[in-house]
Amino acid sequence: MLFDAPLSYRLVGSTVVPRFLVEADYPWLRTLLDERERFVGRPQREVDARLREPLMAEGPAGKKQLAVRVLAQLARSMRDAAVPPRQARRLVFGEAVRTASPRDTVLARVARSLDVTPEELEASLFADLPGERIVAGLAVPLSPTELALRANLALTQALLFRATGVTLEVEGNARTLVRHAKLRGLICTVSRGSRDMDTVLEVSGPLALFRRTILYGRALGTLVPHLAWCQRFRLRAACVLEERVVDLQLGTGDPILPADAPRQYDSQIEERFAREFRRLAPDWDVLREPEPVAAGTHLVFPDFALQHRYDTSRRWLLEIVGFWTPDYLRRKLALYRTASVANLILCIDEDRACAEGDLPVGAVVVRFRRRVDAVAVRCILG
Repeated sequence: MLFDAPLSYRLVGSTVVPRFLVEADYPWLRTLLDERERFVGRPQREVDARLREPLMAEGPAGKKQLAVRVLAQLARSMRDAAVPPRQARRLVFGEAVRTASPRDTVLARVARSLDVTPEELEASLFADLPGERIVAGLAVPLSPTELALRANLALTQALLFRATGVTLEVEGNARTLVRHAKLRGLICTVSRGSRDMDTVLEVSGPLALFRRTILYGRALGTLVPHLAWCQRFRLRAACVLEERVVDLQLGTGDPILPADAPRQYDSQIEERFAREFRRLAPDWDVLREPEPVAAGTHLVFPDFALQHRYDTSRRWLLEIVGFWTPDYLRRKLALYRTASVANLILCIDEDRACAEGDLPVGAVVVRFRRRVDAVAVRCILG
């Protein structure tokens, strides 16, 4: 993900308008793809130099820079080295210092010891430098349309990386969006919508956090393509650009690459916990993704309901939390209390704490790294 992708936008008052790549840009995108294809098998520095020059069908500078960056990410160059570059440098430079021989003599002597040609050895010396890597062909053909959509997605993600907060209003398939937000550990609250949208997500932006902003920003960016699976959506974000706060607004129909179809299951952490808990506690039923809980005007989405098979009064909800702050946990706990949910277990990822502070009083918490301890959860249930 290009969270540092070149930003192509214009400001209209306090609103930022992304300069999306559209159908009118397809001709120069086709030229860009063709030009890059001509340089397959040659050093990256050569194609970089060519793409800095005017193309036969030239695009706007900002859009072109963005498309070039996205294309480079999609088709990373490969190394073409008969000898590992670090080893080649160590041997060649060591031989040059030791013998003070002419350059060609040094290359020939070291190449002979490695059973390669002097030309292969010379090509290996700096093959690990970005400009010397060999341009690889695309794994699958890329059309101008798809390149434009991918560039637009990268631009949106780069803008959201500068957000303090994001509001998503969606109609239809909200559970998929909430599920992905939870899977990536985003700090968000979900409430009932009004008028034409049934669900509202309030998501913290990277700039609202004190640490792990890069990791969090990348996680936030992955939410964008999943909006395409909602019937309709509106996105509004407060972004810091040019040293002031501006509004980013997107909606249904904006040309952004959609995500793959939603998966039936989420993370390995959830799947592993369910499997281990069922094996450990055969008298308890595990319901994945129970009905959302209404807490006043808000909705909360627990990951599991754990219910004793022979005593249905013994029922707990369990939520696996990703990125978190103590204040976020306090607000989440307050929502469950509003919904009169007393038996709640919060499983929090030790590696995704985004601020210092004490955990909320009264919270039943299981800390974890990489896997939720099913034994610890079973002990809480009594």
